[in-house]
Amino acid sequence: MPGHPSMRPDAGAIADLVTEADIRAYRKDGVVCLRNLIDEKWIALLKRGLERNIENPGRLARHYNKGRTGFFFADAGVWQAIPEYEEFLFESGVAGAAGGLMGANKINLFFDNMFMKDRGTPDPTPWHHDMPYMPIEGDQVISLWVALDPVPRATSVEYIAGSHRWGRQFRPRSFFDPEADYDESGFLDDRLEPIPDFESERDKHRILGWEMAPGDIQAFHGFTVHGAPGNPNPNPRRAFVSRWTGDDIRYAWKGEETYPTFPDCGLEAGDPIGGPSFPLVWTKDGGLVEKETAA
Repeated sequence: MPGHPSMRPDAGAIADLVTEADIRAYRKDGVVCLRNLIDEKWIALLKRGLERNIENPGRLARHYNKGRTGFFFADAGVWQAIPEYEEFLFESGVAGAAGGLMGANKINLFFDNMFMKDRGTPDPTPWHHDMPYMPIEGDQVISLWVALDPVPRATSVEYIAGSHRWGRQFRPRSFFDPEADYDESGFLDDRLEPIPDFESERDKHRILGWEMAPGDIQAFHGFTVHGAPGNPNPNPRRAFVSRWTGDDIRYAWKGEETYPTFPDCGLEAGDPIGGPSFPLVWTKDGGLVEKETAA
C-alpha cells in the first residue's frame, strides 16, 4: 500500500498535497483516490467520534440491515453533537482539499456522514449517485470518504468514471432494500429516471476502485454513480465522509424522502448554502476560516 507517514501533513496543510494530476483526474472521472492524506491522530480521533456516534445516534441514523446478518449502520448531520467530528471538519484542512479539487473560491460544510459495515455483513450499497437524495442544486458538491480501516479492492466502493458529466439523474435507490427504488411520490423531481442495472453492465463502463489504507481518501462528485459490495472480511469497514459545497450551490426541496433533511437551517428554496447549519470553512484567498466566525 502507498504511504509515507513521515510525509503526512500538519493540520491545515492537506490542501497542499493535492496535485494537479489529482485535480485533472477528479474533474475528468468524477472521483480520485488521495493517498495517505490523513494523519494518524485524525484517524484515531475519528474512530473515537464514530464510537460515540454509534452509542448516541442522531435523528438521521439508519440501521439499514436490521434483522439481517451483520451490521450496516450510517448517520448524518451530527457534527455539532460529536466533538471529534467537529474538530476534524474545522481543523484538519480537508476543506482546502475539497476547494482545490473543485476549483472553488469558497467551501461550506454541507454535512458529515459516517458508514459502518461490520465484519461479515453481506449487504451491498446499491449503485446510486448522491445529488438526487440531497436538498441542494448546483454542480460544486464533493464528498471526501476517509477510510478508517484497511479495505481490500474487492470490497471497496466503486465508481463509474465520467458519470458525473452524463447530465442524467437517477431515482434514488433504497439502502434498506438494494433491489428497490424509493417510491416515486417521495421525490418531486421530474428529471429522475430509473437507475440502470449497472452490475449487469460492468463491461460497458470504466469502473474505478482502490484498495484503501486508513487515512486514504476517495474524493467524488455529487453526480458520480457509485456503489459497494458487502463486507465479508474479518475487520469492519468504517468510513467518515465529509460533504462540502462550493460557489454555486443552492438550497432545494425535493420531496419527503430527501436525505438528509435540515428543518432548522433557516434557508428557503433557492437560497445560497450558508449560515450556522452550513458554515463557511475555507476560502481560496484566506485558507481555513476561524471556527468562531465560520457561520
